[in-house]
Amino acid sequence: MKTPAKMSSLSGLLPLYFPRALAGLDDRLRAHWLMRGAGRGDITVVRRPSLPEAGLLVFELRRGAGSLVVKHPRNEAGADVTARERDVLQELEADSRLAPWRPLLPRVVGSSQPAGTLAQSRLPGVPAERLILDTPEDPSAVAAPAMQLLADLRAATGRRRKAADRVPAWCESQLTALSAGMPRYRSGRRAAEFEALRHRLDAALAGAVLTEGWTHGDYHPGNVLLGGDPLQVTGVFDWSSGRADGPCEIDAYSFVLALRSTLTGRPLGGLVAETLRAGRVPDADRALLALAGLDPDHGVADPVAIPLLSWLWHVANNVRKSPRFGRSYGWLTHTVAPVLDECARWAGARP
Repeated sequence: MKTPAKMSSLSGLLPLYFPRALAGLDDRLRAHWLMRGAGRGDITVVRRPSLPEAGLLVFELRRGAGSLVVKHPRNEAGADVTARERDVLQELEADSRLAPWRPLLPRVVGSSQPAGTLAQSRLPGVPAERLILDTPEDPSAVAAPAMQLLADLRAATGRRRKAADRVPAWCESQLTALSAGMPRYRSGRRAAEFEALRHRLDAALAGAVLTEGWTHGDYHPGNVLLGGDPLQVTGVFDWSSGRADGPCEIDAYSFVLALRSTLTGRPLGGLVAETLRAGRVPDADRALLALAGLDPDHGVADPVAIPLLSWLWHVANNVRKSPRFGRSYGWLTHTVAPVLDECARWAGARP
């Protein structure tokens, strides 16, 4: 995957300084200001569903035959995200095991910049989320190639590990980030609910054997691009939560959970809480997980281990990306509270 010569010259424009005086203007105006001096080019601002919480200004810069995606931090949390994603993309590029899938990964354009701006190659294809909404009657047709990619990556980079040995890396760091990002859960009844979450995770992962390997960490239909006939994955982006030693299984369940939320319009928190209460993964989710070669009961004594771990990574990643999530009443009510309530109920029901 080569960067067009015209676009390579854009790396000299970085770092991109973000002036306080323009902080309240429209994103498109800010994007044009940031790219001043780049010559003629078309800029399209990428708007996200969680725009009020976004720590990044994201826009696409098209010039001639080339195209770049530029991410500029709005705040310190956003700068951490771009720095982390730069490191992960460079690690992905250097991993020889990923050679067959390298065309599916963005490439960093330009060197590291103190302003925190990240420019990367644009990948082809249509977001899986859009295709799912266009054909909601057959979600497996869209999910199948995304799930198969995960099965291939797991086979190429994964190894089986006792989850209890990986709790500090897979759980404690996420719990620490979540606690730091949600001030209202640091005392009183809510602090007890948070402690119940910790105990529920310990119980769910006790004796579990999961796969350690390359994990995207935020693998949902909005981050996976598809194209062709038959459909195949053409790109996977937003790797800021990725790591080479993560619990691979959470990517498949994160995709399935987000897919079900998209189709039903229900928040993730309620869906995960229902799974915790039932003590098993719904049959519809099992059918989709099977496309990735996963059985949610395999290697675990508690079938809710993967759903709960997937949810933990999702919410911890959100508060890392922007502190506004942890202060958002709506996000806490719909995404966090139902799961913590169910963990507290479980803790209270224990003998």
